[in-house]
Amino acid sequence: MPSVLGLMERREARARQELESWTEVLEQAQAEVDAARERVERARVGREELVSVLAEESTVNTPDSVPSGGDAAAAVGAGGLGAGRGGQPPVWRSGMGEEVLSGLYREVFAAVVAVSGPVNGVELTRAVGRKAEIKNEVEKIRHRAYVLEKRGWLVRAKDGRFIPAFEAVGRGASPAIVQCLRPSGATA
Repeated sequence: MPSVLGLMERREARARQELESWTEVLEQAQAEVDAARERVERARVGREELVSVLAEESTVNTPDSVPSGGDAAAAVGAGGLGAGRGGQPPVWRSGMGEEVLSGLYREVFAAVVAVSGPVNGVELTRAVGRKAEIKNEVEKIRHRAYVLEKRGWLVRAKDGRFIPAFEAVGRGASPAIVQCLRPSGATA
């Protein structure tokens, strides 16, 4: 009959082997996570560089409809043309198009314009290709929409849904958007 101490030593040895095996799996998984995180970071930096280059390019090739000289600096604000990741979008002024917006602000504005009626935060999150099941993603998008509202690009209804400001969309607005923007009872 084997000794109790011998049985416990074998059990400990098996448990140690299992631990080492799982530790190896965990280390491999962590290496994969680190590699994926690096790929995400490189993609983010590349996208930000592209946005920066495009913003510089649009500064050089400023369209006639965008104010020039000192007016452009005032219209665009301290964040610069196509304000970057942390910057605020410019306050909307006559003649400005969505090309002065950058990054997520531009995506949010374009999504609101593309939808045929008022859109809430969850719908807007889906429209820009984010996961609406993740509350943080919805809040990021909703925050961008609030900023665009404060800057004159969007209008928020009492129920919290967003539509593009008629002035910001201009003559290129779809009939459905024009209908949503028209005051109640008004006809064309």
